[in-house]
Amino acid sequence: MELPKQYISYSQIKLYQACPKKYYYTYVRNIPVPLNDKIYLGIVFHAAVEYYLNEKIAGRLPVSERVLDYFTDHFDSGVQKFDINWDLKPQETRRRGIAFVRYFMKDVAYTLNPIMVEKELLAQVPELDVPLKGVIDMVEADFSITDFKTTTAKWSKSRIKNSYLQVIIYRYLFEKNFGDVASRLKFKIFYAKNASNIRHQEVEIKPTDVDFDYNKMFEIIKHVVDGITSSVFHRNDSYVCSYCEFRKLCRSENDTLQKNDPANGEKMEPDSD
Repeated sequence: MELPKQYISYSQIKLYQACPKKYYYTYVRNIPVPLNDKIYLGIVFHAAVEYYLNEKIAGRLPVSERVLDYFTDHFDSGVQKFDINWDLKPQETRRRGIAFVRYFMKDVAYTLNPIMVEKELLAQVPELDVPLKGVIDMVEADFSITDFKTTTAKWSKSRIKNSYLQVIIYRYLFEKNFGDVASRLKFKIFYAKNASNIRHQEVEIKPTDVDFDYNKMFEIIKHVVDGITSSVFHRNDSYVCSYCEFRKLCRSENDTLQKNDPANGEKMEPDSD
């Protein structure tokens, strides 16, 4: 089969590595599921940051209240538009988002010198007739590449290491489109469990600090692309299955497959018309 999106991306790679079956439901069967409230908050926060950065590039510096209005307008309209699965009350999530924006404007915004925002880039993967696609949150004047994150807790060393692939992909895409540049790779992580104690963590990943090169990246991409195009969509059973949006469907289809497996000595007959 062909790639469902006709390209590969970090989000697809990450999902396939986590569970090929979930990738299948998401991208091949394209089954819609409600947005998690944490993901929704991240989307709207990113939109507000993007608005500010684009205004800054244009030479206009919006005051905090304008950026906050942008966030709340988009948050409220999205609540009406999207199907969202609320782990917390909507107003509580909204307050946390407002606190994130206030913190960003007060402690981070003035330090940034953006030249590109939400830049979509494409490049071919060697030896694979497959485009690699990524959207970089921000490129600054020194060509540093930054990705913004929102979460509930500070990132651990293992989570940082598990995120190397994303920024290495972004670096590769940037170099293929604009030339070999000694860029820095950064995460800016805003975290809090509630609106009262917002913090942020800056993680800079230097190429010399990463035991990760393009050859390793290509190997991972090839493995994922080969699995998708060969229709390898097995289920990865783990504790996270209990949180998966497709858990009921996955279990029911797995039960049906087991009943139709000749090794089980039982086969379901098709319904007659």
